[in-house]
Amino acid sequence: MNVLHNTKLWLIIVALGHTLLGVGGAFATYGSDQLAILGFFSLTSVSLFYAAFMLEGQAQARLAAVLCGPAVVWFVVCAALGLEMLGDPAAPLPEAIMPIVLWGLPALSGVMGWNMDDAAPAAEA
Repeated sequence: MNVLHNTKLWLIIVALGHTLLGVGGAFATYGSDQLAILGFFSLTSVSLFYAAFMLEGQAQARLAAVLCGPAVVWFVVCAALGLEMLGDPAAPLPEAIMPIVLWGLPALSGVMGWNMDDAAPAAEA
């Protein structure tokens, strides 16, 4: 299977990064004073891990596109408008390029597998 089509791999990579850098980084930066941010990052990670480990095929591809596509758009909007989160830039360029690419890969993989055929072809007698 082509690496670009491996939706599960990209979901795991993004989920691990989101958990370690998102939850861990937010905790290291803001401490437990910002439980709402920590909770949001944690919930997003749980959703990504669910899509990676509990689904397969077309359902996994579609959920990856639906979860990750809006994240890519949001990073681009934040970078373009210079939006802030808790007083810090939400997606400063060029630092935002890596998250845009990492969130974009499962979204692209999901779109590419959106209409995949889950059923194995029937063997002719």
